[in-house]
Amino acid sequence: MFKLKNIPNILTFSRLACCPLWLILFYFDYYYFSLILVIYSSLSDYFDGFLARKLNSESIIGKTLDPIADKIFTCTVLLTFVSDARANFIIVAIIIVREIIISGLREALAIYKQSEILNVTLLSKIKTTFQFIAIFILTLIPLNIEYSAKIYQVGTIFLYITTILTIYTGYKYVIKSIIVLNKIKKDKNAY
Repeated sequence: MFKLKNIPNILTFSRLACCPLWLILFYFDYYYFSLILVIYSSLSDYFDGFLARKLNSESIIGKTLDPIADKIFTCTVLLTFVSDARANFIIVAIIIVREIIISGLREALAIYKQSEILNVTLLSKIKTTFQFIAIFILTLIPLNIEYSAKIYQVGTIFLYITTILTIYTGYKYVIKSIIVLNKIKKDKNAY
């Protein structure tokens, strides 16, 4: 039976389904549909969390899958952009490596019930916004051949800003995690 409280999780699961759909659309050059998919993914990323809080339906599944769905989709899109030279491999590698490191730290901290110290910060939300803007702009390139060079430049600027924010927020998360994990280690050794 459908309940309003299920909407956030439905949005999250639908974003996971966007990944294979993106690959199909990208492979067959359905760029308009790809653009719609990027818009849907960014809006659903915002609304699943917003609705979960509004409907008081935050769940462990939602909290776990929401960041995973976001990262899988954005990493899939960025890798396809590398494959057709819309994005620089090193920039995309930095973004993906940061996501893997932070996910690993969250998992390590969850063992000690400390994962809340890596809750999403305002700066991380800004980073995600810039990332979706960069993806949106870079998705436009094949839709407007006449201005593709200009679109590429603007999209690349947003991707560089995303990368700077990625490195900075990743650094902050790593430092926070190290401090907490060292404290846990000292507390264990004290016994």
